[in-house]
Amino acid sequence: MIVTEKRVIFSFLTVVALCCGLIFKIGSLSVSQYSEAGATQSARRVQVAQSRGMIYDRNMIPLVNREISAVLIVNPTENAMTTLYRCLTQTEYAEAVEKSKKGSPFLLYTRNYSGDCDDITEMTVYSRYSDSDVLSHIIGYLDSEGNGASGLEKSFDSLMDKNSGTLSVRYRADATGKMLRGEGFEVASDNYASSAGLVLTVDYEIQSVCENIMEYNNIESGAVVVLDAATGEILALASSPEFDREDMSASLADENSPFLNRALSSYAVGSVFKPVVAAAALEQGISEDLIFTCDGYVTVNGIRFNCHKKDGHGTVSMTEAMAVSCNSYFIQLGQLVGAENILHTASQLGFGSKITLADSIVSVAGILPDIADIDSSASLANLSFGQGTLLATPLQIGAVYCAFVNGGYYREPYILKEITDENGEIQAYYESETNNKVLTDSVCKKIRSMLEETVASGSGKLAAPMENEAAGKTATAETGWTENGREIVHTWFAGYYPADEPQYVIVVFKEDGVSSSTECAPIFRDIVDNISHKTEK
Repeated sequence: MIVTEKRVIFSFLTVVALCCGLIFKIGSLSVSQYSEAGATQSARRVQVAQSRGMIYDRNMIPLVNREISAVLIVNPTENAMTTLYRCLTQTEYAEAVEKSKKGSPFLLYTRNYSGDCDDITEMTVYSRYSDSDVLSHIIGYLDSEGNGASGLEKSFDSLMDKNSGTLSVRYRADATGKMLRGEGFEVASDNYASSAGLVLTVDYEIQSVCENIMEYNNIESGAVVVLDAATGEILALASSPEFDREDMSASLADENSPFLNRALSSYAVGSVFKPVVAAAALEQGISEDLIFTCDGYVTVNGIRFNCHKKDGHGTVSMTEAMAVSCNSYFIQLGQLVGAENILHTASQLGFGSKITLADSIVSVAGILPDIADIDSSASLANLSFGQGTLLATPLQIGAVYCAFVNGGYYREPYILKEITDENGEIQAYYESETNNKVLTDSVCKKIRSMLEETVASGSGKLAAPMENEAAGKTATAETGWTENGREIVHTWFAGYYPADEPQYVIVVFKEDGVSSSTECAPIFRDIVDNISHKTEK
């Protein structure tokens, strides 16, 4: 992606958000205590919390530091301990008693304190991560020393560290470390809770919708991608299962590989590739009215390829074949178009190319076969309905469908939007590196018509939202794997909404599925129904 230096002031809404304190509270729960350098021997400081640069969504909603924690700095006098006894749980009070034995001020984390005591000072800090977090695969996590270990935390570790800070409490103590009588606590902030950080293209609300709907539909292994149809900006990038930052060892041992970001991993794509074959045909001047006959199978050089409809679809046009996802039609179309033309169109649409979102966040390239690999009519037949060695990521498929709806321009998706300082001033902004015209307007119009018909009357009927119309393509992709005699397939739905003026491109992917029409298409619909109100604003 391109990074451009720029000096501009945030919008009024952003300034309001800053003033309301929505984005400045940062904290972790690391603690240290030592004598201040250059001060008298009786000067002591207790470090209460450390902060780290912020990460925001496109609307300046925090994506980290969302959980509030109360911290007490306690001078263990009789009055203080009596007050704690009245307020705390039995377990918390037992902890306080143990810490008080040294006689020195100590820290205590609790949400139950409601007392009023001069020897107790209450502060609020914020945990870096919480149960309300989203986008965990992209944001990443920290190592035991508080450094970025994965995701954006790792890619922008220096930026996060540059905007780090500490919250401390100072007090005066005698030679034994006990607080001097008549002295109080002084709270000191060293760049703690700086609002500077990284702004993403992601929409917190849309990301939350996607993650919640995946969980509700029991998508144990899968992904959802939502892109801005016009720009390629990533509005949501969800992967399931998620890893547990509170129990990393359990996540490492999980056979479902929760650390794997499935939105950036490659899989057999099946019929979501058929629009690419159709586009290659249309670019070669082949009419969408071209007909072929499907008898439930087609034979290529003596090899039989079955269609999913055993008794066949009969004589169908390209539009009709797309709607009912007829394999026989596209195999015959692929033989006519030729491998070179299909591969050329697919390459221009991003197949076989990595997508770099940040230094340590890269979508795999997948596999786009070389022309030498399509060495027979049979291998071309497999390619023509998205099978064979062809692999792609959900993010790549999203970028392809964006090209269908934005006039044929391929734009590499991106997730970084801006870098902002503590004053709300933009220090740098990002934009897509690619903006290539790869399909003609007329071809895109015809592809869109096919995809709209697929939802209106074909295999994608269950993707139809409550309001307005949508378009898209189903896919049930063979993997070549079996488990206990059962064939493993992956299911997809890739589409856009609204059909007439597309705003969102949405890709739904499920590992080890059964039917794209009944699994992924309804999830697409539910996502649209939950975010469509944003279109109306």
